[in-house]
Amino acid sequence: MDSTNPHSIRHAANRNPGGSEQSEKKQGTLQKIRRRLTVTGASTFIDGGASPTGNDMQSVIPQPQSHMNCAVNNYHGVSSKGHAPYNPSKKNQDAMVTYADAATNTLILCVLDGHGEHGDHVANQFERNLAGDMIRHPMWKSDVKKAAQDVIHAIENNVCRDYRIDTEFSGTTLSMAIIRGNRITGVNIGDSRVIIGKDAGDGSGRIVAEQFTEDHKPDTPKEKERILSSGGRVFAVEYDDGIDGPPRVWLGHMDVPGLAMSR
Repeated sequence: MDSTNPHSIRHAANRNPGGSEQSEKKQGTLQKIRRRLTVTGASTFIDGGASPTGNDMQSVIPQPQSHMNCAVNNYHGVSSKGHAPYNPSKKNQDAMVTYADAATNTLILCVLDGHGEHGDHVANQFERNLAGDMIRHPMWKSDVKKAAQDVIHAIENNVCRDYRIDTEFSGTTLSMAIIRGNRITGVNIGDSRVIIGKDAGDGSGRIVAEQFTEDHKPDTPKEKERILSSGGRVFAVEYDDGIDGPPRVWLGHMDVPGLAMSR
């Protein structure tokens, strides 16, 4: 990701709109901006590019936890790589955690959506360590929120210190449901979310979706206030073809990273 100013590019594209050559240059400029913001592009290093033999789909089908007295006794996870027609070699950067802790009658279900060149490595670090570190936390039995918060911070710090993983423009979201008995706790970082399916209650047998966790988006009032107070900026890139991107987070002095989530 470079530090090109999208506003400057946009204004340059507005000059002398006539002529096919100018039009081609303009479209090329727009493609470069979108490529940088992982909206579109062709680079194999965007959105975790990999060889065509990379893992495109992950599936987890655990056995029913009949030995646990938990509200959820069957679970199944499937993920596939994000829509990227411009990058056929893009690999799946998702990771999943499914762990049943019989000692505390607790089920951990978590999805991680990596982004950036090294996003899969960040997500995989959490996949390998999250559940085990949480159940070993001294507060796990009494306070799952505290245990989850401490462990997430600790894993994040370890990832940032790992010289093999470049986290400057790479990371992951984290959406987790912790079910202990018949009580569910939601943990969320980024713009993924936990959704609960509930009976509609009208006798139709329909299942309706209820949002359980809150997305961290740059344009939500509290998140925007926090970003601005820290010296950052929030704006969406405006394209001349009428297709504007989502609100993004930018440094105060440079047009990077252009992250479409606020955490």
